[in-house]
Amino acid sequence: MDRRWGLLSLVVGLVGVGMASGCVDRQRTTLTDGQLTVSPGGMQFQRVAVFDGREVEFTLRSVGRMTVTVQDAWVEGPAGQYVARFQDAGPHKLSPGEASQLKVRFTPLAPGDMPATLVIQTDSSKARQLRVPLTGTGVDAWARISPSRLDFGRIEADSSKTLQLALENPSDLPVEVNPKFLGTKEQQAEFSMAPLTLAPFEKREVPVTFSPHEVGIKNVVLAITPCRGCADVPVQVAAEALEQAVIAVPPDIDFGAVPLDRDAQQPMSIKNISTEPVTVTGFVRDGKDASFSGEVTGLPLVLQPGETRSWTMTYSPGHPNLAEDSARFTVQSKRHPTTEITMRGFGGASEVCLSPSGGEVLFGEKPLGSKTFRLVTVKNCGADNGGPLRLLGLSWGDAARPADGQFTNAPLATPYVLQQGEEVTFKIFYEPVREGPASDVLVIRTDAYNGATVKLNVRGSAVALPPCDLKITPEAGLDFGTVPPRKGAVLGFKVLNQGQSDCAVKNLRLRDDGGGTFNMPGGAFDGLIIPPGNYFSFQVGFTAPEASGRFEGMMQIQQANPADPLILLPLRANVQSACLVASPRYLDFGAELNICPPPAREVNFLNACSDTLTIRDVAIGAGTTDGEFKITDGPKTLPFTLAPGEAFTVAVDYAAKVPGMNLSPLYVDTVDLAAPLMVPLIGESSDRTEKTDTFIQQDAAKVDVLFVVDNTPTMVEEQPRFTAALPAFVDAALQKGVDMHAAVTTTGIDPASNACPGGAQGGEAGRFFPVDNSSPRIVNQNTPNLAGVLQNNSQVGLCSLREEGFEAMRRALSVPLVNNADDPRTATPKDGNAGFLRDEAALAVVFVGDEDDNSPDEVLTYVKFLQEKKGENQPQRVTVYAIAPTKTGCASAGAGGQRYAEIAKLTGGEVQSICAGDYAPLLRTVANKAFSPQNTFPLSSPATSGSIQVTVNGTPATGWHYDADTQSVVFDVTPPPGAKIAVSYRRACS
Repeated sequence: MDRRWGLLSLVVGLVGVGMASGCVDRQRTTLTDGQLTVSPGGMQFQRVAVFDGREVEFTLRSVGRMTVTVQDAWVEGPAGQYVARFQDAGPHKLSPGEASQLKVRFTPLAPGDMPATLVIQTDSSKARQLRVPLTGTGVDAWARISPSRLDFGRIEADSSKTLQLALENPSDLPVEVNPKFLGTKEQQAEFSMAPLTLAPFEKREVPVTFSPHEVGIKNVVLAITPCRGCADVPVQVAAEALEQAVIAVPPDIDFGAVPLDRDAQQPMSIKNISTEPVTVTGFVRDGKDASFSGEVTGLPLVLQPGETRSWTMTYSPGHPNLAEDSARFTVQSKRHPTTEITMRGFGGASEVCLSPSGGEVLFGEKPLGSKTFRLVTVKNCGADNGGPLRLLGLSWGDAARPADGQFTNAPLATPYVLQQGEEVTFKIFYEPVREGPASDVLVIRTDAYNGATVKLNVRGSAVALPPCDLKITPEAGLDFGTVPPRKGAVLGFKVLNQGQSDCAVKNLRLRDDGGGTFNMPGGAFDGLIIPPGNYFSFQVGFTAPEASGRFEGMMQIQQANPADPLILLPLRANVQSACLVASPRYLDFGAELNICPPPAREVNFLNACSDTLTIRDVAIGAGTTDGEFKITDGPKTLPFTLAPGEAFTVAVDYAAKVPGMNLSPLYVDTVDLAAPLMVPLIGESSDRTEKTDTFIQQDAAKVDVLFVVDNTPTMVEEQPRFTAALPAFVDAALQKGVDMHAAVTTTGIDPASNACPGGAQGGEAGRFFPVDNSSPRIVNQNTPNLAGVLQNNSQVGLCSLREEGFEAMRRALSVPLVNNADDPRTATPKDGNAGFLRDEAALAVVFVGDEDDNSPDEVLTYVKFLQEKKGENQPQRVTVYAIAPTKTGCASAGAGGQRYAEIAKLTGGEVQSICAGDYAPLLRTVANKAFSPQNTFPLSSPATSGSIQVTVNGTPATGWHYDADTQSVVFDVTPPPGAKIAVSYRRACS
């Protein structure tokens, strides 16, 4: 009960004044004031919960004889905890007998007694304020909540879990508790808790339920209002809904390839990834293949949180090739009542065969400081259905024998996959640093069934020899003089052992390639042992960039000489546009017998500028063997002046007396160049007349085809013809049933215009078209719409300025493009050519252009590059074809095409005229020849008539003739695939 005071009345006016007189007309005046009462006259609000409130109504009544105006009302006391307000808006003028309502609300903000006074302001002249006492007590009455965090763990979606939240009211007043969940609307709907009122001093556990429908981690906070008007108290909620509580680990059991007479076993496991126990009730296997077996016992069972149970399954292949089956566990779950497992195996396994056989490699005795190699071949020799063999890694040493450190291997990117019958060959090296015997073990890790780890014992021995005494010519290094921009040149070194003992040299390579301008056409040398008095020569090439300037590089040779172990040979070149133009840019005398030196050859020099040019000197510089080359004809006087358009000729003779490769520079010094213009002189001689070339006939079952298409503006007529004819090529390939890879690149090296399609601005520089991968760049016989894709890729645009098809071909098949999916030198993603060139496949290159090739190097340089890709003794594995200008020419194409004709001749290919109106017959001819075993085998040297003997698989052969023009043996009946052809002959002078 509220404690109330009695009626409190205030007379705010009354005073009557009477005035008497003796006259009847004398006036009588009475002054009256109003009177206001307040009911109740005081208020005890008693105990009120903090932040809660209690409201009381006061009645103000006028009891006087005049109107009373209540001007204002307020509460004096604790700030903000009492509030007074009228029921109506006012003005509050009370006539006699009238009343008005005033409400006062008590809302304690803190616990404790809180006295106050209600003040009422009137217009009474005598008593303007009426003061009414107020009292109340704030009570700390709000629910206590525990715990402060609810963790529902991980449960499967479409299930539910309930946790208890403890609430306590420590006060003698009832408390209202209102929960709400904060988060996304969808996640809020997955949690529930009902509002409630706690009685005085009540303790209660309240259920909070998580019923997820969407998979994922829930980001939710439970906000509880512990009393009316209180601030929210947060309760952190952790919960995750799983797609499936019981999973198979792994869901797919792959037994791999297993021989038909063997068994393989694998664990079959299920795991409860939730935080709740789950009952597994049963197991069933479909039985689609009897090769699989296994017993699952102990069901039903309760899988505890995080628990894994495993059983053993067995695969005993009852038939070759693929076997598949499936099984399932039944689980008490609304969302996923079964846990599925698939099983697969392959009847027939890959197996490892090593060459050399016997598990041992012998290096024999080698000099200290040498570097020699042996070849190791790993082959997948499993059955036809045995599946691929994966080489997983190479390492040296094992638990019984630590690595010796003197044996290494050439890098092999692993895992390396070998299909049935395929093989890979790599080098292992012996670099002795200690005298005496040495041994190590090469560990080859594979996934083969018959031996996942194969070991190869390697042995060698080292002996100390006197220090090397080498003579290297030219001693001062190589000076390439001036090479015009975008042109190439080649010179060489000769390394002679002047000592009385063997000399070991190794790691012959470019130490500094001058920013990529210097190269070794024959590749770096791992190591050689040079007998006393013997020598060898090797080439160093230079490719001039577009920009002019001086370029320097360095060649290194390591020799077995502790006092001078490293020989450094400087390389230098000047790149500058020259008025003087040499034709040809190389003088290549070929390979000749020393008894029949070749005739002198000429090089013509033309002043291609509009001003006169002073020629200061013409001379042969230092080479591998000085005196082998000699100028036999040239300018009669030096210096002399060459008028614009005027030319002169220099004749050079090659003696061919020193066996081996000989290289020297021919320098022409002019006033406009920082260094003399240089023309390489190249020749090779031998005193051995008898020679045998060997070939292995290909079955043409696997062929890689590279199209190099001219993308200059003059191809406006020829490109559409080529595109239209490609279906004929594809049809011929598919009819032959070949395993074919095909790709397209352009003759463009440098970017030209954004108008070019494909993403390289016409400068593919060997990258397959389209560089931007808007179409598949490497296609095969299984590519959907193969002809259409090739036609799309052949539309290379018409914006490049220069035809450099040979150079584009070389770059396409060279590192880093040929072995990388992404060219590391460019920003364009996935623009490498990896996956095109296969070691086991033949290679056909088809050039399409209306003008001759303008690549920087000589044709023979590119031929040697191609032959090195497939082996010097397998020239028929690389064939070059061209749809190009021929001698007759036509209105839409130039005449000539000599470089295309030369490369086709040297590789056993042919040239078809680009002037034809329909290229389909041409491409059919190319396809039929490229995808068929060959009947023409070009010899490496001219043969003396009557000296030729031919064997096929060791048996003397008939039905062939020698074509002196193409320097080839031509069979009337094509030898069968795999046949070994040997052609022995006496070399003739050219």
